Amino acid sequence: MIALYIILGIVALFVLIFTVRIRVTIDMAEEMRLWVSVLGIRINILPKKPKKYKISNYTLKKIAKRDRKKAIKDAKKAEAKALKKAKKDAEKKKKKEEEAKLTKAEKKAKKAAKRASMPPIPDLISLLISILKFFFPNLFLKFHFHVARIKIKVGGADAAKIACNYYAISNALGPALNFIDKHSHLHGTRRAEIEIAPDYLSEEIKADVKLGFSTSIGGILGILLKTGFKAIFGYMKIKPSSTQASGHKYPASSSETANIEQGTNEENKPIPSQTESERAEK
Repeated sequence: MIALYIILGIVALFVLIFTVRIRVTIDMAEEMRLWVSVLGIRINILPKKPKKYKISNYTLKKIAKRDRKKAIKDAKKAEAKALKKAKKDAEKKKKKEEEAKLTKAEKKAKKAAKRASMPPIPDLISLLISILKFFFPNLFLKFHFHVARIKIKVGGADAAKIACNYYAISNALGPALNFIDKHSHLHGTRRAEIEIAPDYLSEEIKADVKLGFSTSIGGILGILLKTGFKAIFGYMKIKPSSTQASGHKYPASSSETANIEQGTNEENKPIPSQTESERAEK
């Protein structure tokens, strides 16, 4: 019975992870505010709460204790860094010694074998492009954008500058929203407060924006898994097989060629018959 409860708990956890939605909201009225909502729980990220300082934490005894902890931590960090560096240097030294033992022909053969085991660069580029074309469009479809308020007051140094800025922002906002709606899901544009107005009394562009987006963890994980499988299978298709990589032949040396020719000449020599051998003995 306990095992059944554990299995049901694990299944419920996976269902919760794959169905829960995360919503991120950005509000830029007087100051930038950013918060994340998960299952109705709001987590404020910006602005950060001011850090509270207690005078009791800054006595001489506590300051010395913190300094000792920091010194021990720094020493351990430096020791781990030194060990890592020593291990790396030893590996480099060993690799150089192994390479020094090889002849030029062996080094050349090793490089050629490594090159033959790698897929061609054009195939890798085409695979990367196909993966990106699959990943980003499917990823954007998992996002739902929500627009609540877009109010922009366009200022500038003079009237001509204000007119240029107003024209640029007005012509850019519509296509941007259409692009988001085409490649993803856009909500709230009909009820949202969207306003762009020139402000001849200000030299700055002021934005009062409130928007957000939501997505599900399961959708993101699903896209990542599909992309990973697509990359693995695509790489396996373009990667040369072991027979193709090992079938790379190199020209033999002059000594090997001479030995081969000598062996063929010995094999091609005629074997004397029994009568001829007997006559030679007589």
